Amino acid sequence: MHKKKAFGVAFLIIGMLLCIAVAGPGCEGGGKKGAGVPGRSVAKPEQVQAQRVSLVSDLVEGRKIFEAKNCSQCHSIFERERKAGPKLKTSRFYGSFLDIFSLLWNHAPAMAVHMRKEVLERPQFSATELNHLVSFLYMLPYLGQPGDPRRGEALLNEKACFSCHSLGGRGKKDGISLDSLAVFQSQVVLLQRMWNHGPMMLSRMAATRTRIPTFSGNDFMDLFAALTEQGKERRKVFLGVGNAANGQKMFTEKGCIRCHPIFGKGGKEAPDLGKAVSQSNVTVLSTRLWNHVAGMREKFQQKKLEWPNFSETEMNDLIVFLYSLNYEDKPGVPGKGESVFTRKKCADCHFKTAADKQKIVGEIKSVNSLQFATLLWNHIPSMEASMVIHAVPWPEMSGQELRDVLAYLQSQ
Repeated sequence: MHKKKAFGVAFLIIGMLLCIAVAGPGCEGGGKKGAGVPGRSVAKPEQVQAQRVSLVSDLVEGRKIFEAKNCSQCHSIFERERKAGPKLKTSRFYGSFLDIFSLLWNHAPAMAVHMRKEVLERPQFSATELNHLVSFLYMLPYLGQPGDPRRGEALLNEKACFSCHSLGGRGKKDGISLDSLAVFQSQVVLLQRMWNHGPMMLSRMAATRTRIPTFSGNDFMDLFAALTEQGKERRKVFLGVGNAANGQKMFTEKGCIRCHPIFGKGGKEAPDLGKAVSQSNVTVLSTRLWNHVAGMREKFQQKKLEWPNFSETEMNDLIVFLYSLNYEDKPGVPGKGESVFTRKKCADCHFKTAADKQKIVGEIKSVNSLQFATLLWNHIPSMEASMVIHAVPWPEMSGQELRDVLAYLQSQ
């Protein structure tokens, strides 16, 4: 019974974030084929203001593209029914932008067969649309697994939370009531309150010789499930996923960058978060941040620094920013890219003459990975026709191979 409720809460959260109406017929490439379908032309990606490819943490926009481009016709995510294509897993981290795009690219031939069978138009994408879709797929593992309220209740006892706090009428009332946390349907709010309360809490625990609580695994989600089920407060406030761009500002404004580098940029006293947070969902990130509190407080006291407090959605934004760090692709290796470009027979068509080579190098010279992927995807219809004529197999590529090919073309 408890577990059933926990799953219900988790899917309610997901539903609030993702439940939107299917987009109407105005969207590009979404409908059934009609008589006299106009010829396809390869759409050039629009200019992207920044050269960096940034995660769009707004799940709703990505879900709209997923629906409008008919991905949902074949692929299920949260639905239970089986569909023609593979189910997209919320428990699997798919990698960076080009890692995820490579799955779409390698899936293109099978997708074409099914879409012809179902009389569906193959979708083309603008760079913005493709980034929304890939961001959505990147965000799928973010929410983590549902919590177990029974285990969460056991943790509250085990970690001595009831020696100061009360929940649902249980425990002492000299500390902050945990019932107030049950209002917010997000474990990040729990982390934010604990973080802000951290210095006072650690001082009190040291005075009473109580062990400072640390967590592992799915503990944070279990605690959140216990608060949701046991709390007396029945009002519910749903929190969105957070804004990665705002989180980046928080990372600087709260002073995190002074100690923690990101891929080598920043302070040198603490672990590089670009590497440390790889494949970490919200529960893992919350756990690591909390377990870091005691050591961080000690350093702050040594340096006589003020403890950074978070308000409103600041912690929510910071967490999703940390999750976004592995979305952008690292540079590829030109030499390896040349080998891939030759081995996959790309050179047979694109470097056939000096003019052909100059054309493609000119198009690719200054694009980022998002624009490169958009050009590749929208090139598929003409590419498929040419490959059938020349009896060339589809060039499947991993994300790393795509990074290397892009580096090679841009080095020419």
